[in-house]
Amino acid sequence: MIRICSRISGSTVLLCTTLWACASAADVSSAPTTSPPVITSVPAARVVPINSSWTFAVVANGSGLRYQWRRNAQPIAGATSAQYTVRPTTMTDGGPIDVVVSNTAGSVTTPAVHLRVVTENGPWRNSLRIAASSSPTAFSGFTSWVPQAGVVSLAALPGGRVIGVFQWFPFEDLESFDRVAVVFSSDSGRTWSAPRRIVVQGFPDTLQRPFDPTITVTADGRLRLYYTSSRVDGGRISGSNGFYSAISADGLTYTFEPGARFMPPRSTIDCAVVRWNSQWHLVSPVGAPDEGGYHAVSSDGLTFTRLPDITTRGTPFNVLGNLTLVNGAMRFYGSSPQGVWYADYAPTAGWNAPTLLNGVMGGDPAIVEAAPGRWLLVVTQ
Repeated sequence: MIRICSRISGSTVLLCTTLWACASAADVSSAPTTSPPVITSVPAARVVPINSSWTFAVVANGSGLRYQWRRNAQPIAGATSAQYTVRPTTMTDGGPIDVVVSNTAGSVTTPAVHLRVVTENGPWRNSLRIAASSSPTAFSGFTSWVPQAGVVSLAALPGGRVIGVFQWFPFEDLESFDRVAVVFSSDSGRTWSAPRRIVVQGFPDTLQRPFDPTITVTADGRLRLYYTSSRVDGGRISGSNGFYSAISADGLTYTFEPGARFMPPRSTIDCAVVRWNSQWHLVSPVGAPDEGGYHAVSSDGLTFTRLPDITTRGTPFNVLGNLTLVNGAMRFYGSSPQGVWYADYAPTAGWNAPTLLNGVMGGDPAIVEAAPGRWLLVVTQ
């Protein structure tokens, strides 16, 4: 409605006219509306050591957004922005994490992701370093190989291919954290694939997950993985550590081989295995460095018989490492506070005295002749 008034000249009379007009729908502005939030990026699971920090983040579209982060479905005081930084101080600070994003039109909650808290110091603080040499007794120029990894083993395959297995601790991959992973090289160890977590088919619920891997090559060219494990009952470890195995054609997917390979009288970890002179030899630590190591032998790689132990009494040489073949002889490479050491074995004389490897420092050494005259050494540092 529009009212128009005018005054007649020389008069006090006002003449007014009322006009009525209709507006189209396009001329009428509708009142603004608010839509519920739409989440476009959700937080990811994470492993965080005590006294370290990590920031979870969410991205959402919408107006007037509010945020509330939760742990175990309970609101976290002060965690009310699109980002939430955690700095755990105890092992109990972990758990499922989600965030509720809301506005006046509604709310949406992200799927819960797990925050796993681990101790401040552990094997996840170590990395693997690699060096190549024309000699199995002289190595230098180590470079980074795999971060956040340890307990490594190497094996050479035909055609210049090499496989490496190790315990892996990627903070960003919860399913792969503290699991056995594998890498491959097709050029004698000059370049490598990205790490991938292995799969063991048929692995029983009565055993602890595989750890401390050792990779070997069978007579028919397949790969046999040896690893440490123990019996579990109701999710709790109920027995001492021993060694088990799984077999593979591709090095990534393995099939569990029933039964234990070697169960010594005392709990042990991290075996080293190699096939030599048509027999399989297994070595592992008895206990402390000066207690020496177990040595066992098998004709089929499945059932091992104990031989005389490796003697290291009165020395700092730890029987933690790997076996390899050097010029047709079997050699063990181990670690010590003074550096990497090695010792050769002869069936009639046994193990000779340890020799330090030119001051090379690092734990759990693994060595392989990747190609004729090209040796690779990997250590944990």
